[in-house]
Amino acid sequence: MNKKLLAAASIPLFMCSCGAEADGQAEERESYIAVYQEYTESAATTAETTSETTALVTFEPLTTEGDESYLSDILILGDGECGTAVSCGLLTEETVISVDGARASDILDCERDGKKIRDIVKESDKSYIYLLFSEREYLDGASSERYGEEIFELGVELREICPESMVLPLSILPFSDDNSPQGDVEEYNDSLHVWVRSSPDEYFIYSDISHVVGEDGALFDEYTDENGRISPDGWNEIITYMETDRFFNDMRESGSSYDGLTADRGEYTVTEGKVAYLTFDDGPSKYTPQILEILRENNIKATFFITGWCTEGKENILRQVADEGHTVGLHSWSHDYDEIYESTDSWLEDFARVYRKVYAVTGQKPWCFRFPGGSYNNYNRDTADDIIAEMESRGFAFYDWNSATQDASTSATYDSCMEHIRESINADHEVVLMHDSLEITPEYLQDVIDYIRGEGYSFETLDNADEVKF
Repeated sequence: MNKKLLAAASIPLFMCSCGAEADGQAEERESYIAVYQEYTESAATTAETTSETTALVTFEPLTTEGDESYLSDILILGDGECGTAVSCGLLTEETVISVDGARASDILDCERDGKKIRDIVKESDKSYIYLLFSEREYLDGASSERYGEEIFELGVELREICPESMVLPLSILPFSDDNSPQGDVEEYNDSLHVWVRSSPDEYFIYSDISHVVGEDGALFDEYTDENGRISPDGWNEIITYMETDRFFNDMRESGSSYDGLTADRGEYTVTEGKVAYLTFDDGPSKYTPQILEILRENNIKATFFITGWCTEGKENILRQVADEGHTVGLHSWSHDYDEIYESTDSWLEDFARVYRKVYAVTGQKPWCFRFPGGSYNNYNRDTADDIIAEMESRGFAFYDWNSATQDASTSATYDSCMEHIRESINADHEVVLMHDSLEITPEYLQDVIDYIRGEGYSFETLDNADEVKF
């Protein structure tokens, strides 16, 4: 088995710049620091809204020995909670190793059929090892700090035992409302996330599944059985997430995270007349649900250019963006100008990571993107042409903008944003740059919509727009 697993670098803990002026001259990065201030406030953020989750596929139970599907290349290791995936018939005992009441600190020394689990895991030769410890007894017997530390230590040991396998600790399965006070699960998941993030090992990655089957520590009703435990439908959602999060299995034989990464936009027709395309960069954030509500009330579909690291803990908001019919584009993973514009390879590595994340959460394969700072800026003078040529050869389309509120400036106010939009709206087709990462955006958005509509424009997504470039 060729196991050239792909790198998924640790979450960058820095603050990045956002937009650039339409003439391509980037403002100093320091003027945009406030845009990312939110991220430093907490290691993890609880999403404020959710949408109904819909399985992308429905999995047949894995019962055939030698099955070549991706399910045969995973191993789920944990306590009795993960054993319910076997009892409901979706996975087999060869794919799940569960021990009732086990802790991460002792499970490898437990036995199954007279054999140490440590040896079973080593001989399993799986590419992906998921860790899931969610039993209430564990949480009652260990502090959140100790919980995260024990799973971290188990993951480190597994990477030594199985150096060609990726190890992915899963967030705690939510409980039913009756069994979990709000915030109980979040505390433990925060600790686990921080511990795993502290590792430089790019094959040791925290995987948050809470947005798939629950919120605020409680299972969605449709994923709860009569005993308050995860139901077969809930497990199907989790398995769906695992599959979509690892679509790059198809590319790992090449040894590169971006070989084979292409887009197919398909045919489109540009609407005649005055059309405005509202676009939002740097999300999702805690302000995105407010923006979605305003768009919904106005019956407007927009385009959201997603920044990868911003999705951590806000996957359900990203899914809501897609589920409500908005176009999802990409805006890099890190938004770090020095890193992404260093070379074409640096750009592609970063781009592939945000592509994988968006596909994993939404089931959509994005075809459009926006360069941080615009296609030509002070940071990519030596590499822009090569990067653009590479992306276009892969079928991706990029969009700059010809109208903006300038909301990313630290001096932005409601009045200044409205003044900028009035001054910049003058073409038949206007691609309007805004940011859903900012508190000010939902404050001015309705009035911006009213003004643009009053100027005779209709609203569409970029699906029906020619590219707008500097």
